[in-house]
Amino acid sequence: MTKQQEGQLRQWVAEGKEQRFYTMAAWKHAREVTLRLDRYECQKCKARGRYTKAVLVHHVKHLKDQPELALSLYDPETGKRQLISLCKRCHEEEHPDSQTPFACRNKPVTQERWD
Repeated sequence: MTKQQEGQLRQWVAEGKEQRFYTMAAWKHAREVTLRLDRYECQKCKARGRYTKAVLVHHVKHLKDQPELALSLYDPETGKRQLISLCKRCHEEEHPDSQTPFACRNKPVTQERWD
């Protein structure tokens, strides 16, 4: 990651606009490299002995906490993977705080409820 890209990412994080990072060509390339390396298999499911197709790439050290590692496949401090492929369910397990339930906006038409 160049210093300019890192500076831009830090600015987006400060402004709460880190989603912009995921539109960058550099991220799209790093994502594809990670998925290919992991053979499009969810690494958490694989560790549990089952196969699930990976659709997302997860930052082990979160983007907001370590923006300098945003495009790094490996963590230079530990030598362990920084980007891993995950299925949607496992990614949601990693980010339970971001899974907000949808509240019903309208009052029910009748008293009878099926939820």
